[in-house]
Amino acid sequence: MILPLGVNAIVRLTGASSLILAVSLVVGCSGAAPLEGALDTSVGAKPHARAVAVATPDPRARPETTVGAAPSVAVEDGHTTASPEHFVSDGWADGGSGFEADTVLAVRYGEHRGYERVVIDLGTGEEPAGTLPRWTLSSPKGDGLTRIQLPSASATGVSDGGFGKGLMEGFHVVRAPEGGMFVDLLARKSFRYRTLELADPARLVVDFKPAGTPLKKPQPAAGGNTVLVEPRPGARVSDPLTVSGYSRNFEAANTVVLRDARGKELVRETVTANDWSTTWGYFEATLDLPPFSGKGALQVGTTSARDGSFEGVEIPVKGS
Repeated sequence: MILPLGVNAIVRLTGASSLILAVSLVVGCSGAAPLEGALDTSVGAKPHARAVAVATPDPRARPETTVGAAPSVAVEDGHTTASPEHFVSDGWADGGSGFEADTVLAVRYGEHRGYERVVIDLGTGEEPAGTLPRWTLSSPKGDGLTRIQLPSASATGVSDGGFGKGLMEGFHVVRAPEGGMFVDLLARKSFRYRTLELADPARLVVDFKPAGTPLKKPQPAAGGNTVLVEPRPGARVSDPLTVSGYSRNFEAANTVVLRDARGKELVRETVTANDWSTTWGYFEATLDLPPFSGKGALQVGTTSARDGSFEGVEIPVKGS
């Protein structure tokens, strides 16, 4: 089933000077080319100004592709031209209303002129939702990780996927420890972003624009079926040490081991994630460390059932 563009969709731009634009999108017949819409974002634009989608596709733009989707769900979307003044580096954004949508149907990605776009499709069960549910976005400046919390989500049709070779690397859908789910989006370099809310069907759009500077923190380490979010490679660790991330290891079991420069095991603890069979499960453990200085190695993962070898993440750390 091909889902049409949202009719009378409400587009919400998050930025230093947020505008709310009511967009009337023209639904094309089956097989029609995607529309390239230009939002009216002039300085003097009034709230609720009307922007009309124009059927003039940009040959340099690549439409969003479905990185992951629930079975039997396909989507098409129009595109909007990015406006630089609406891209921000704020560490926090939120929006949406209600808790109707309970499923992440798909995560899509596309490349456009000067920016890259990620679209999260939300549904109620296997059907597209009409309105976007409550969401929050956290994106610490200089960190390549953007986390979108979806408190009403309890199911997902996709768990992870890669994007392109440009700014954005990929995503993971994770069961949140406090309930709901979150979607982590990983970037290779620093960025500015903007968000747009679309209704009928419900979609959260996040556009990413390169900031032209390297990241201030290393990316989360990933290996096997484990992603270690904290600590990051090269971090200085001290007592107590909090280890957090997500995994899909067998029966949700994750072993955390800290060794010193000589390979001596200082700490070993097993922590259970809150999922592993349906999507990525979140885990967190606080470890009591003995006196430790100099270089060390932190391992988080599991033991291979095939040959007993370690499968997971190993990062260098420094003692305090």
